[in-house]
Amino acid sequence: MTGNDEIIFTGEYKGFRLGVHFDLTGKEPKDVAAVLAYISETIEPFAFKFSGIDAAAIDKLACVSGKGIPAILKLLEGKTPTELRGALLNAVPDPKLYSAAEACFVNRLLYNAGIQFKASAPLTLKPSEEEISDFIGFVGKYGNWVAVKKLGLEKVQEYGVSAILAGINHTVVNKAFDFAGMAKSVDAAVKRKSFGNLAECLRGLEGKDAYTICKSLEAIGYKPYASPEMLTDAHPDIKPPKVKGRKPKA
Repeated sequence: MTGNDEIIFTGEYKGFRLGVHFDLTGKEPKDVAAVLAYISETIEPFAFKFSGIDAAAIDKLACVSGKGIPAILKLLEGKTPTELRGALLNAVPDPKLYSAAEACFVNRLLYNAGIQFKASAPLTLKPSEEEISDFIGFVGKYGNWVAVKKLGLEKVQEYGVSAILAGINHTVVNKAFDFAGMAKSVDAAVKRKSFGNLAECLRGLEGKDAYTICKSLEAIGYKPYASPEMLTDAHPDIKPPKVKGRKPKA
């Protein structure tokens, strides 16, 4: 595909609005990573909000005392798994949205504790304004990488908006790791998904880099960012992203 290296996001829906165009001509991969990180930080809260869960209640549940992994462990070990599950179920209108509540909970735990689990870099590029139309759309083009996602808003339901934002977020989170030069092999053990194993996994991640933290949590079933599969139980019409690359070791 020919054309300019650029990243475009456009969309508006119920209090969410973003229209930006970044010209990436002649820019370094680290600049692309910074733009993708900015896109994720901006759209992810709305991916959770429009999913149908009570994101504010979950953020309150994930309010830790202090910073770092020890602060998260203190919270997780201060409640029983039954208590945590009950609190998350109280934050969803449908038990089938429990996966979205879990993803939001782990996401907020990490944010509130100040733990880096995404590629992060200062945004030095200034975007131009992109016209907002009657759809939500994302275009990413840099070198051989091309990504295009679009959703028309006519008769759309909130979960559909959540799905497109989560799909874009899944793409930009993982490509930001690539462009930041952080992607690597992570020998993370695959364990049964449980709050006990979540605490055990986090305990072993003290001092690790963002990529290792993110992918180790994914390996035990806790993807710490908004992604389409958090909606598939409640909405089977939404397809989860394809798994790429090497699978973690059992």
